[in-house]
Amino acid sequence: MTKSDYNKFFSFIAFTLAAAVLWFLFRYNNTYVEDTTVKVQWSNVPKDIELNPASIGVEVPIKVQASGFRLLYLNYGTVETTIDFETAVTSKNGELIFYPENSRAVINATVGGNIEVLEIDNNPISLGFEKFASKKVPLVKDFKLNFTGNFQQIGESTFNVEEVMITGNDQKVKELETLKVQLEEVKIQDSLVVKEIDLKKLYPDLRIDPQTVTYTVRAAQMTEGSLRIPITLINKPIDAKVKLIPESVAVVFSSRLKNYDSIKAEDFEVIVDLKGLKSGETTAVPVVSFTNPAVNEARVQPQFVQILIIQ
Repeated sequence: MTKSDYNKFFSFIAFTLAAAVLWFLFRYNNTYVEDTTVKVQWSNVPKDIELNPASIGVEVPIKVQASGFRLLYLNYGTVETTIDFETAVTSKNGELIFYPENSRAVINATVGGNIEVLEIDNNPISLGFEKFASKKVPLVKDFKLNFTGNFQQIGESTFNVEEVMITGNDQKVKELETLKVQLEEVKIQDSLVVKEIDLKKLYPDLRIDPQTVTYTVRAAQMTEGSLRIPITLINKPIDAKVKLIPESVAVVFSSRLKNYDSIKAEDFEVIVDLKGLKSGETTAVPVVSFTNPAVNEARVQPQFVQILIIQ
């Protein structure tokens, strides 16, 4: 092949390519109308409903108008959107129905401003689903707290929520009146312990809302002290002399280390109530009370005292 032939060949190729580019630009720069689909995913599906695989993502037929370039891009990509289940899906005669036209605003925004949605297929789409029993039950702690060192509990330890919504097998949900939270022993070695609990791991067969809860324990470093407190008698029999053995008891109390020096004997009162004392009884239980909020707990030693009643 001569040089002249090569030049003619390459000129032909260049002309063909240029013509193809011009044809492509001319063709796809025009405005076209085309049918396509939008794939709909769901948000806020109720906990007691499980959609079947075909209904988790449904395809909605739409008719759009745009330039050929835009439509070419649309055809080579997947148009997906997420629609709020609770606002878009209607329950009718035991069926779940989705009317795509009612979600036009969301579909328009998904397709984009350069593509005009001319028409949305408004044929109702029936969603396949399975409905489960659902109810609220209280959480019940079923694990031990191990306070290490001189830590003791302060106030109540609680879950961050009192109840959870459980959903699942009708019979199982019906039988559950509480949701027991069973864990290994929780070690307390700080003033604030927040235990995060994944209920799904404890009950894999149930849907639980919320799935994750916390259990909070407040503690403080404590010390013990002891004070000798005289016993106060109340409701003594008229014209009778009563003698207690002993007449005073040791009150053993616990408090935070920093508050220990603020606790005095006058903060406590020990009472023996003779009202209702049965004939022949010779012992009574002293009851201790305290007014100082720095005291965490208190008990008496000995736990019983002897009573001598002389008429």
